[in-house]
Amino acid sequence: MACKITHRVNDQQIRFANRDAAERYADIMGGGVHNWIFTTVPSGEHQPRVLHPVSTAAPVPAHGSR
Repeated sequence: MACKITHRVNDQQIRFANRDAAERYADIMGGGVHNWIFTTVPSGEHQPRVLHPVSTAAPVPAHGSR
């Protein structure tokens, strides 16, 4: 079953396919499992997916253009 972890300090949330993956991430990359709150995600709850993030920054002009 899917698992979501939330960081205790900065409220960062990450979703994983299963609890084992969430625990492994929290232990290796997240400073330890004690820094995270683990929540089981119901099968009906879906995470929105961003396939291509949209940049709001102004385009950077190419070299030599004036």
